[in-house]
Amino acid sequence: MLICRFVDHGRSGFGRVEHDGNGELVVPVRYDGPGRGWVDRVGRARPLGEVTLLPPAEPSKIACVALNYAADGTAAGDHRRPADPASCAVVLKPPSTLVGHGATVGHPGAAWELRHEAELAVVIGVACKNVPPERAAEVVAGYTCANDLTGYARRAPEAPTGHPPVWAKHFDGFTPLGPWMATDLDPADLRITCRVNGETRQDGGTRGLITPVNEVVAVVSRHMSLLPGDVILTGTPGGSGPLSVGDRVEVSIAGIGTLRNTVGTVPDRPWAPDGTGNGGAALSGATHRPSGRGA
Repeated sequence: MLICRFVDHGRSGFGRVEHDGNGELVVPVRYDGPGRGWVDRVGRARPLGEVTLLPPAEPSKIACVALNYAADGTAAGDHRRPADPASCAVVLKPPSTLVGHGATVGHPGAAWELRHEAELAVVIGVACKNVPPERAAEVVAGYTCANDLTGYARRAPEAPTGHPPVWAKHFDGFTPLGPWMATDLDPADLRITCRVNGETRQDGGTRGLITPVNEVVAVVSRHMSLLPGDVILTGTPGGSGPLSVGDRVEVSIAGIGTLRNTVGTVPDRPWAPDGTGNGGAALSGATHRPSGRGA
């Protein structure tokens, strides 16, 4: 089942994406926590082209697992590591980095090199902590495509080189996610590709993960409590490369679909007080999160 999050005439919600003879439809659904699944809710189906797709999750946090593919491109079996809390480097990104399918991503500017990282994203469906690897699937609401964008600071020629490079994942828009999530999917062997302006830059798959998806969920859940809607980015295959303003980026994952975004410039807005405390957006994030009992 493919589940999207959408906005229609100012109201947001989740919908099941269906294909019929007239194209793609969005059927309104909600997440049933006790039943741990998606069920229909009141509302009429709409053509997909008549709604605006949002990121398919509303996380309290986005956890990124770093360096989860062998740097030399060899098979993951040669580099498998145990699923213990110290086996993975976990980096957090704020929810303000989220953008959806079709959105324009702002380049952070000339001081930074922006790089793409195509990844499988896990969306958590129930509150959980210390999940055993063999039960990881029970806490997952679905899987989706992600581009874990990263900025690397450009150093002036005279700058000292004795320090590690400065890198950042926290800029607004640095986590494109979508276009929807797949709920009935085995994440063990999924092909992942990234194309920039039609050129293939990354071509790998989850079979190459050093720590496989179920163990990633287990490790992250031992680092921190996970809440409904939280997102885990599982790692990117080799081939991450630079992006420039105007580039069109496509992340495709078998069984899910293709996430498309364009790189643009960040508008130079003067500072002004924000009465909402949320960048001008309504504080309604928790309303539509998949929710349910803890695991």
